[in-house]
Amino acid sequence: MTVIDLPQRGGPARRSVKVEHYDGGNLAAADWPSLASGRDLKMHVFQSREFLEIWMNTIGKAGRIEPHLVVVKDGEGRPILYLPFGIETEFNIRLLRFMDCGVADYNAPIVANGGTLSRQEFNAVWSEVLTLLPGFDVVDLKKMAGDVSGAVNPLTYLDCVPFSDSGHSIAISEPEKAEPSPSLVRLQRRLKRAHQDLRDIGEPTFVVNPTANLSPSVMEKLFELKRRKYERTDVPDFLNAPGVADFYREIVSPRRIGTIGHLSALMIGSTVIAAHLGFAGRGRFYYIFPAFDAAYERYRPGYLLLDHLVDRSIKEGLEIFDLGIGDASYKMAWETHTLKLYSHERAMTAAGQVYLQMRRVRRFLKAGGVRSWFRPAG
Repeated sequence: MTVIDLPQRGGPARRSVKVEHYDGGNLAAADWPSLASGRDLKMHVFQSREFLEIWMNTIGKAGRIEPHLVVVKDGEGRPILYLPFGIETEFNIRLLRFMDCGVADYNAPIVANGGTLSRQEFNAVWSEVLTLLPGFDVVDLKKMAGDVSGAVNPLTYLDCVPFSDSGHSIAISEPEKAEPSPSLVRLQRRLKRAHQDLRDIGEPTFVVNPTANLSPSVMEKLFELKRRKYERTDVPDFLNAPGVADFYREIVSPRRIGTIGHLSALMIGSTVIAAHLGFAGRGRFYYIFPAFDAAYERYRPGYLLLDHLVDRSIKEGLEIFDLGIGDASYKMAWETHTLKLYSHERAMTAAGQVYLQMRRVRRFLKAGGVRSWFRPAG
């Protein structure tokens, strides 16, 4: 633990904060907040105790990622920020990242209400955080949410650039006041017709958080449908990444489903034609991992399931239906809010500088940069 003095806003007086570092991912020692925490905190599910515990036991272990928890407290010992990091190794380069590896849509600290730091104050805290953590070559922070439920994400005070995609969500706490867009009205009319057409081949049934005897088969069908899509679109199989499949299975295990994990499906008889795995917590539903059977594409099964989940969230009195990261056109029809995301890269060593230079070259080549050199002018 380190105590540092911060400049007080508007005057020469200084206030103290404590920066505490817990290596090994000891959530209990750090008193890390859970989704059910009654504390006055702003947080996404991706930084909750439940999420991080599963992540460290699956993806973290499989990828041999070092977990590091940082808690920033004020002079009275009250937490201001909770920062979950992992140090990953690629090509013998150590990278400071969030606990993510593709399963977290938004990366941010947990922020205490009223504990916002100014840019100058956060820069002082950040310098101390980098000192406390063990050595690494690159700071590589991606998908940083511009805010956390309205609270400023102080990590965006760093030298950031916009991330390639944004987050999208629907404010559903007062749906009667929200005027649906013309495109959404048209889409919902088409979905109503598709639902009627499905009845020609069998009675459609929506299954939400299935029982223990049905859940595993729905889960494996979701994986199968997702892998078929990866094959059709020539995309690497994300489920083969270290620990990812185990992470998702644990999220909807019997003791997790209905708390942090959420599993649903649209079925015709015993056939799953669309499925979705997501998260829920603190008044927010997260639409994360959907898939549908291409053989039933004309019936729009994926959209039908999404529409059902939105309606269900409204009836349950949730505040936000989060459509997650990605700028797909269907999200534009549903959304009421867009969340800007940011990235921050910084080399800490000479080896880190070479790593970032090589990554910029790879991005340039992927974007067709070499071809542009030889493209005829005019």
